Amino acid sequence: MISDEDALKIAEKLENADIDIKQTIEKATTAGYLGEDHFYCTVIEEGGYTHTVPEILGDRYKSQPLDNLYFDIISKALDHDGIYISLAYCNSNLILPDENCDEIIEYDDYDLDEDEYEYMVEYGLISADSIKKFKVYAEEGIAGHQPTEDMGIITNIIDGEYKAYFALRSTDRCMSSFMILPLSTEYPKEHPLSFKNPINKILIEMIDDAIVRN
Repeated sequence: MISDEDALKIAEKLENADIDIKQTIEKATTAGYLGEDHFYCTVIEEGGYTHTVPEILGDRYKSQPLDNLYFDIISKALDHDGIYISLAYCNSNLILPDENCDEIIEYDDYDLDEDEYEYMVEYGLISADSIKKFKVYAEEGIAGHQPTEDMGIITNIIDGEYKAYFALRSTDRCMSSFMILPLSTEYPKEHPLSFKNPINKILIEMIDDAIVRN
């Protein structure tokens, strides 16, 4: 697992990365965890909420292919409040056989005494490039993500240059609204939005690998 410092270095490099938006979205959809392809990228509005392209076109329940119309809307959004691209997913309810995982990571930086730990939690982590499993005792208090959340990047164009940042997207089970929550250095490792959270550090590395650069 990467260190806190390395996670921040990746975030710093991401901010000014030359990202191929179209290819990154197309690659993201191959991970398969969201079902409909158009869910992998949503348009951000002021206040941190986002809308799917079908919603913008007037029918939120209609499937939208990743065609010229789709990318035209995404391109225009980059000049305003930006877009969110989903690039990784974490869920403790996923049943992943060890042999299907590219890597199995066991947390080893515990704060409590060994005899205080009882319940091991296994998280499945998925991106377009890899499937990993993360094991940690629940008593450590490391927060995972909810089944209706995913992680990726927010990006827009500021003064003619792309800017990108790591973020979590949260929604309800009906996908009636999406809220974008940026990661922060201000939270302790137990917080689901912390750069120090070991789950987020693994996902940051996976997302960095999944991004297509020009």
